[in-house]
Amino acid sequence: MPTNPATSAATLSKQLVYASSLVYRIDIFLLLVILVFATFNAPRAISRFAHHSEWLQGHILRSVKLTRKSRINLNTRSIYLHSDPQKIALDLDDDRTDAMHLQSIPYLPPQSTHVDKELPPRPMSIVAPASTQRTWHMPMLSSLIHPVSSLLHKRMHENYSLGQVPLDGGIRGWVSTSQLPFIYVLATKNNVIGLLVGVGYEKLNYLHRFAGLFAVLAANIHAIGYFYEWSITGTISMRLSNPHNLWGLVSLVCMDILGIFSMQLVRSKFYHFFLTTHVMGLILCNHHSVCIPYVTVACVFYGLDHLVRAIKTRIATATFRPIPELGLTRVEVPTVNAGWRAGQHVRLRVLSTAMGLLGMVEVHPFTIASVSETEEGLVLLCKKTGKWTTKMYEMASTSAYGEQGQEVGRKIKVIVEGPYGGVCNTVIPSYSGAMFVVGGSGITFALSAVQDLVRSGESSSVTDIDVIWCIADPGLLIFLVYGIKVFYTRAPTKSFDGVYLPPGITLVPGRPAFVKHLESLVHTTLSGGGRSGVFVGVCGPVSLAWNVCDTVRCFDPNLKRAVGGVELHEE
Repeated sequence: MPTNPATSAATLSKQLVYASSLVYRIDIFLLLVILVFATFNAPRAISRFAHHSEWLQGHILRSVKLTRKSRINLNTRSIYLHSDPQKIALDLDDDRTDAMHLQSIPYLPPQSTHVDKELPPRPMSIVAPASTQRTWHMPMLSSLIHPVSSLLHKRMHENYSLGQVPLDGGIRGWVSTSQLPFIYVLATKNNVIGLLVGVGYEKLNYLHRFAGLFAVLAANIHAIGYFYEWSITGTISMRLSNPHNLWGLVSLVCMDILGIFSMQLVRSKFYHFFLTTHVMGLILCNHHSVCIPYVTVACVFYGLDHLVRAIKTRIATATFRPIPELGLTRVEVPTVNAGWRAGQHVRLRVLSTAMGLLGMVEVHPFTIASVSETEEGLVLLCKKTGKWTTKMYEMASTSAYGEQGQEVGRKIKVIVEGPYGGVCNTVIPSYSGAMFVVGGSGITFALSAVQDLVRSGESSSVTDIDVIWCIADPGLLIFLVYGIKVFYTRAPTKSFDGVYLPPGITLVPGRPAFVKHLESLVHTTLSGGGRSGVFVGVCGPVSLAWNVCDTVRCFDPNLKRAVGGVELHEE
């Protein structure tokens, strides 16, 4: 029976209206979900920005004029284990008049190796002086809905928790196209969604990957339906002769290429080509005119991100020094000394031919190891883990020497972009206690955070700080003034029975019992009257973060409520 062309056109028009209305409602729903999370984040943002100093911290790197003021002196050099416990004098900053000196410190006997049976003695506590102007504390949503948050923090995979498993669905090409703005927004470093919900871009990147994968699958389902219909009717050649359909096929191939190069194995090998495949989405504009608004919005967000990146970028001269004992490269940028918060990171590009032609254009993220507004400026500790960081370490090893034969490091131009990430709207000084669990080079996160807490002085509510550093070799221990427990997880090649340990430092073999350490910290905080919660920060291998996350998730709910919540941050 012949089909009336007018009826077919009317039916097609109704289908288009229905499809466009469907994806419009889906996008509105996604925006409402973002609005809900932004609403929950608003009180924490208000509590953070209620302090005028926070308006200038964590956004743009800058240089400020430093004024000398009385403060607690923190070590700026690595001081290793000493074998003579009887008489020792440490000058932490020879060139400063207010340097802290430790003299004739008594010998501390080695601690028991039975970690699971008995905890080491509590380290020194940092007691904040009484003050009427304390930092306002606003708990995380996870502390207010504890049973639900514990369930969502249940790990399903080493990189994802239950709360990070995607539950979205969609149909055909309309839904695939409508997701483009969200995909590109979630991929940007200066993330609008992250700004609204108070989460760093790196924490939302998994949503970008899932949304991108979903868009590729939806596009293929959309195309397969047409290919199936055309193959039955034998009209594939005729249909593809239509420019509309031909550009659709080209768009599908481009999206499939992007999907293939997005796989972890391929992306790690061909990262630069993977980045260039993202511009292929522009071809969608030739397939259908309804795609133009979605592609345009995606391009606007992408362009704004690069504009903000340019504003947050600084070109400076950095000093590179190798630290052979730790396999690290210390990068110092003294001309950039302000603009970041503890725990944030920057993206570094080294402008040296020693890095190779491709190495000069590569950019890598590193956590800032120093606090803002100090004489040493921005300091990065870059662990030698891959080809790029190995080249940087070898370049730093060919350091220059001064007039008296002293090593002064190698000065090289760098491009520093940031700061990014960090604890966002979380104000660590507003808590009553803090515990930092780090592994290897993750100590940089703890260093900057603890130094910032100590410098906060009487405005901080934190009375107890624990730092647990998991390293492979106890000989890598760096001296710190405040309390720190160090766990070495490999059999030592030499004896450490006669080794001197400064006060507040505990050296223990084996893996740490996180539950016991957290319980000890909570009890100590409660005994001191702390009721503003305990902050737990973790930075290190995935397995370490997994263990700490499970510890916080399964922690005694009664103790959680009593102390005001135990809140986790994964760096």
